[in-house]
Amino acid sequence: MSDDDSAMLRNRAMIVNNLAMLVKNKCNVSASLGGKETLLTVLIAINHKEGNIVLDYGSSDFLNKKLLSVKNPKFNTVFNGIQVSFHVDQVRIGKYKGADCFMIDIPDSLYWYNRREYYRVDTPTLNAAYIELELAEPEEDAKLEYKEAFAIATDRIHQKLLAAIQAEIAEEQQAWQRAYQKMTIDSKIKAKRERQIFEEEREANPVVPDPKLARVIRLNLSDISMSGCKLVNSDSEFSYFLQELTIFDDRPLVMPHTTVDVSFKVVSVRPGAPLKAEDFEEWIGVEFLDLPQSIEGAILRYVQDIERQSGLLNNA
Repeated sequence: MSDDDSAMLRNRAMIVNNLAMLVKNKCNVSASLGGKETLLTVLIAINHKEGNIVLDYGSSDFLNKKLLSVKNPKFNTVFNGIQVSFHVDQVRIGKYKGADCFMIDIPDSLYWYNRREYYRVDTPTLNAAYIELELAEPEEDAKLEYKEAFAIATDRIHQKLLAAIQAEIAEEQQAWQRAYQKMTIDSKIKAKRERQIFEEEREANPVVPDPKLARVIRLNLSDISMSGCKLVNSDSEFSYFLQELTIFDDRPLVMPHTTVDVSFKVVSVRPGAPLKAEDFEEWIGVEFLDLPQSIEGAILRYVQDIERQSGLLNNA
């Protein structure tokens, strides 16, 4: 196992979060007893308020007593390809739901080693995570090539925003029609009159795209790891701004339960696999740059959420 210090977690919240993941998956852990002897046990419960973890009591009285006498025992496991280990001061005997168990304190540090260059998870297509890129307005002395690319890209952004507005209107109209069909005759007369007024007001004051989004490209994630992710670009008009070695600073990475700002570099651009031959798609490989520990923690929790949901679906 590598002694890479960057894999050592010391943030209490992250340690508890990661150990809770192991508990939820009832992970087996191997407790070192000195020399080559080990005891295999299972993480059963974690109580972050009391600061302890419950482990299954072993079947061997000899090994159980030996573990209770070991000073600073080390625990090891592998979770979805991630090597995990931690030390505690001592193991003590306790009771959990009326049965004997091992009790340990939540460790001060947790080794959580992920082979980042290989270990990735595919992101869900529903409620997908995405990164937003804001295009810089061309300066007067900007290259003609950039000005033309900017004009083409912002026109495409405008088209996409309009299409989204039209889709929302169509969806709202369909919902109203479904509700209308279930009304009584008297209710329909009133509802139709109110609807006519509503439609006239909407026609007189049409919804327009948010000007704050006029220069924003949104790219969905296809996969993610702690070192980077793969973005999907479905518009050739945006390719000019997504060339290899391009660096973006502090761009929003929007995940289902949180948003963080990440800096990254484009390291690869290659053709994607569109559903239709006539469609455009390219995959943009990016490498995260200098992520603070708090942001790494948010990404790690998202990766674990995906793993957990995937496990639930596989077991269904």
